[in-house]
Amino acid sequence: MELNQNQIDYLLKAASQKLGVSETKLRSELSAGTFDRLLGTLPGSEAKKLTAALSNPVTAQAVLSSPQAKELMKKLFG
Repeated sequence: MELNQNQIDYLLKAASQKLGVSETKLRSELSAGTFDRLLGTLPGSEAKKLTAALSNPVTAQAVLSSPQAKELMKKLFG
């Protein structure tokens, strides 16, 4: 499942509000490949798992293609 720009912008806006950081800062962190704000909200073991999953393109695609991820995106985007 590939996200269009409107969906990406919506996710960034929602995530920035949830994390209490500006969209610009979050976009910058994500573009640089750092997820410090997001990882800071997770327990240590979960942060390590997420980092490992997102660092591997095959794993990242599998995560985004999972039924849970699809259901979450369906709820977010209608």
